[in-house]
Amino acid sequence: MQRVCVFEDYQHSQLTPLVYTRATFELRCGLFTTLERIIRHYSHIPVTLFCRNYLSHVMQERYPYCVSNLLTTDDICLFLNGRAIFSTRIPIEGNEEIGIKDNTIVYMRLKGENIKKISPEAFLTQNPIELLKGVPIVNIQIPMINYFWDIINLNKSQLGKDFTLFAQKGAISERLCDGVYFMNKDQIFIGKNTQIKPCCVLDAESGPIYVGDYVTISPNTTVKGPAYIGNHSVIQPNAKLREGTNIGELCKIGGEIVNTIFHGQSNKQHDGFFGDSYIGSWVNIGASTVNSNLLNTYGDIKVKLGNDILSTGHMFLGMAMGDNTKTAINTTIMTGSVFGFACNIVTPAYPPKYLPSFAWYSHHGIKVYTLEKALHVAKIAMKRRNKEMTPTEEQLFTMVFQLTEKERNSQ
Repeated sequence: MQRVCVFEDYQHSQLTPLVYTRATFELRCGLFTTLERIIRHYSHIPVTLFCRNYLSHVMQERYPYCVSNLLTTDDICLFLNGRAIFSTRIPIEGNEEIGIKDNTIVYMRLKGENIKKISPEAFLTQNPIELLKGVPIVNIQIPMINYFWDIINLNKSQLGKDFTLFAQKGAISERLCDGVYFMNKDQIFIGKNTQIKPCCVLDAESGPIYVGDYVTISPNTTVKGPAYIGNHSVIQPNAKLREGTNIGELCKIGGEIVNTIFHGQSNKQHDGFFGDSYIGSWVNIGASTVNSNLLNTYGDIKVKLGNDILSTGHMFLGMAMGDNTKTAINTTIMTGSVFGFACNIVTPAYPPKYLPSFAWYSHHGIKVYTLEKALHVAKIAMKRRNKEMTPTEEQLFTMVFQLTEKERNSQ
């Protein structure tokens, strides 16, 4: 029997605050999350997910897969790193081997007794290679996500690769309003029950455009590829969605967007520029909030993660914003900012470039956004989308508050 196991490794912490409530393989880049892309490569093959222990219960709610419990009856198992972008299929068939890049395990093809030696903890706390004496090691070149800016850097090209691999080119099945203009129509996909209103322009001359099911694109909107708009999302009138726009499911988006990923169920309905950023789920952006993605010096953008200041090597970089964070109207966000999970920014003054999770920032400075209040607001936000927070999700929300206590205390 064959099996695919998608795993998190010890470097997951470098992707905070985006991975407090999701595994590394649930991050979006291109048309899909890493897990969604893997499922398409290996359809009809049983899947196991290896993740951090505190995520295992919510993973069992989200997916119909085996979580953190590898069945030892398999003849062969292909272990795939959740931080890798697999645009090509790694063969399950073949001899045992370990594929590495820069001393990081990208995949392992194991058989029989060697499968039984591997557990989630083997990837999260130690080097599994030490458990697998004699298995050949090969060096490979597959893109890896080490920090949030790696996702942003790969996003545009991955949109094009995924469209080529998985999309049905030129599929515009819906009856569209008069006055909708398509440029390079063969590189545009429009899903079922989607409405595109008059005076919209979809320009795929620089890259493909994929629009999902039950999407509404309001009048006078311009979409320039490569771009993706997920199922049930709403694009507000006069929006300008430029190259690299990547909008997950159930979002409401307006203003000007360039090379920015909205993970899903987030709102940025009003005018304001967002560029080269990754925005988590259940985020609400106040009217006229903007972020900078370029220094006046055109210099290398540095980012604070925890207590470390890291050079990104990028001239263009906006921010990372954790789930459930909210901004007031007219918020101005500096280049290379990182806002944690469930932050609340309620001042038009420049907030710091780094805000720990559960930070309430106002003109009085930073105080703790209490767990009870943050949880209450999160439940209201979900209920407005006809979704009830499950007991497992509430437990996870509480766990994130506890996990990030050290982060807050260090400020």
